[in-house]
Amino acid sequence: MNRKLVSKAISNIDEAFIAETLSPPGAVLDRAPERTIQMSKYESKKTKTSSRRLFALVLAACLVFAMALTAYACNLFGIRDFFTKLPETAEPYIQEHTETKAAEDWSARITESLCDETKVMVTVTVSGGDKYIIAPTDADPDTLAVNIGIEGDMTLGEYAAQQGKQLLFVGASLEQNDSLGGVGSQSFRNASDSEMTILVTTEKTAALTENDIVCHVYAVDGEWNKLTLDIPFSLAEAPSEGMGTYVPVDAEAIPGMITGEATITETPLGISIRYMETITDEEAFSNIKKVEFDGLVYGKGGTVLEDDGNWWFTVSGCTGDVGDTLIARYYDWDDQLVGTIEFVKK
Repeated sequence: MNRKLVSKAISNIDEAFIAETLSPPGAVLDRAPERTIQMSKYESKKTKTSSRRLFALVLAACLVFAMALTAYACNLFGIRDFFTKLPETAEPYIQEHTETKAAEDWSARITESLCDETKVMVTVTVSGGDKYIIAPTDADPDTLAVNIGIEGDMTLGEYAAQQGKQLLFVGASLEQNDSLGGVGSQSFRNASDSEMTILVTTEKTAALTENDIVCHVYAVDGEWNKLTLDIPFSLAEAPSEGMGTYVPVDAEAIPGMITGEATITETPLGISIRYMETITDEEAFSNIKKVEFDGLVYGKGGTVLEDDGNWWFTVSGCTGDVGDTLIARYYDWDDQLVGTIEFVKK
C-alpha cells in the first residue's frame, strides 16, 4: 500500500506520520523522546484532513502513537508545560480542575483545560500507584524504557519486571453524548514511571457543542485487559471577537469543490477560519494535500466531515493579520499549486 493510499484511508494525515506507521514500531519509538499522537488531523502546513467518522478505525489500526518527553517533577503537568510558547492572551483562561476518578489500582485526574469556540485542550494525569508502570497506548513491553525517562537500555517489560510491577498503557479522548468530541491529538509527559500526563487537543465541531463533556481515559494492562475511567467535567469558554464574514470571489476556483463563505473570529488562542467545502469531483478533492493562507501561520485544523453531512474546513490558532481580503492557496501531493481562492470581507 503506497503512502497516498494509506493517507487517504486514514483521512490524509501528514506523510511524516505515514512514514512512522510504515516503519517498525521499535525504530520509531526508540528514536524520539517526545512525540504527539495525531488523531485524524493534520498540522497546518502539512496535510489535508479527515473524516471524523474514521477516527476509531484510525486510532485502532493505523496511527503510530507518540511518546512524550519525560520530565521528573513533583508537580502535576499542566497545559503550559506542553508548549514552547503559549499565547499570553490565553493564560488568563486556563481553568484548573480537580475532577478525579479512581479504580482499584489506578486513577486519573483532570488538571487543566483551555477552551475557545473552536478548540479544546485538556490535561489529564494518570497514576498507577504501587501496581503499574504507566506508558502511552502505542507502546508495548518491547518498547525501550528510555521513552518514559528510564535511563539505560532496558525494555518496558524488563523494567516492570525489575520493579515488580505491571505495565499499563494509557490514552484519553474527549466525548459528549457518547460520541467523539471532534478530531484531535494527544501528547504525553511522564512525571515518574508511575505517573503520566496527557494533553488532549480537540477541535470543537458539531459533535462538541456544549461545555459539559467527559474525558474518556482508556488503558490496556500487561495481560491485554481493557480498562476505562470516565471523568465528567465542565469547560469555561474564552471570549471570541468576530472579525467578519468573507465571501469567495470565485467559489469554484479550486478544482473538485465549491467553497462557501468563510467566518473568521479571533480568540485568546488566535485567529480561526471556517468554511464549507462542497465536493464536485472526489478525485480532484482527494488530490489536495494542504492549504496555506497569505499573511497567516496557523496551528492545526483541516477539512472534516461533520455530523451535518457536510465537509467543513476549520483552522485555529492562526497568527498574523487578516485585512479586507484573505487569500487561500491549495496544493497537491507533489506540493504543486492547484488553485488560489480570494475571499473578500462583506
